[in-house]
Amino acid sequence: MWKYVLLVLFAGCSLGSLSTITKIGISKGFSVGELLAGQFFIGWLILMVLVVLSKKKLKFQGLKFVLIGGVAIGCVSIFYTLAVSKLPASIAVLLLFQFTWIGLLLDSLNQKRWPEPKSLLSVIILLIGTFLASGVLGAKEFTYDPVGILLGLLAAICFAIYIFIMSRTSAEVPAVQKSFYMVTIAGILVLTVFSPESLFQGNISGEWWMFGLFLALLGNIFPVLFMSIGVPKVGSSVGTILSSSELPAAVLLSAVFLHEAVHLVQWGGVLLVLIGIVISQWNVSYDQQSEKKAA
Repeated sequence: MWKYVLLVLFAGCSLGSLSTITKIGISKGFSVGELLAGQFFIGWLILMVLVVLSKKKLKFQGLKFVLIGGVAIGCVSIFYTLAVSKLPASIAVLLLFQFTWIGLLLDSLNQKRWPEPKSLLSVIILLIGTFLASGVLGAKEFTYDPVGILLGLLAAICFAIYIFIMSRTSAEVPAVQKSFYMVTIAGILVLTVFSPESLFQGNISGEWWMFGLFLALLGNIFPVLFMSIGVPKVGSSVGTILSSSELPAAVLLSAVFLHEAVHLVQWGGVLLVLIGIVISQWNVSYDQQSEKKAA
C-alpha cells in the first residue's frame, strides 16, 4: 500500500511545481496559451512513445471515466494557469487547495455517508495549514482580481472531480494507456480554448521546448501516471488528502526560485499540512495492522 501512497504524494509535489514554472515562463514573455500548448503537445508525444514501447493493445475498459478525467484535468490546467497569471502564486495555490474539502464532499455524497472522523480531522488541519502557508495572514493588501479568484476556485472543483474519477477507473487498464487517453482529451480541449497563433507561425524557440518539457513532465506525465496507478488503490478520500503535498512543494519552490518571502507563520502552515497528511496515513496504517491481527 505504501508504494501507492508515495506515488500520489509525488504526484502532488509535481503539481506544486507548476505555479513556479508558469510564473517564470510568463516573465520570459510566453503567453498562457503558448505554455499550455507546449505542455500538452510534448506531454502527448511522450505518452504516445510510452504506449508504443509498451507493445500492449489499447483497452477501452472504463473509457467513460477516462474521458471525463481528461476533460477535468484539461480544465484544471486551463483555469489554474490563468489564475496564476492573474494572482500571486501563493493565492492561486490557496484557491486550488480547496479541492481537499470539495473532494471529501464528493466522496461522501457518492457513498451517502458522513466522512470518517480521521478524514475530517486531516482536512481541518490541512485547511488551517493552507491558510497559514498561503501568506494571507500577513498580507497588507487584499485587492485581488475577482476573475482570478473565480478561476482558482474552478480549478479546485475540477481537480476534486479528477481525483474522484480516478478512483472510479479500472485498475486493470494500464496507467500509460489511461494517461494517454486523458492527456489526448485534455490537449484537444486546451487547443480548442487557446489559439497560440505565434506557434503556428514558426515562433517555436528552444526555450519554448524547455518550458514545455518541464510542464509536460511535472504537469501531465508524472501526476497523471502516478494518480492513475495510486488513486484507484488508496481511494478518493485518501487520494485527496495525499495530493495536498502540492502546497508544501509550491511554497518551497516559490521561495527558492521566485525569491518570494516565506515567513515563519507560513512554514508553520506547511508543517501543519504535513501533519495532516501523516495523521491520515497513520490511521490507515494502524487500521491495516489491526485487520491483520484480527485475521
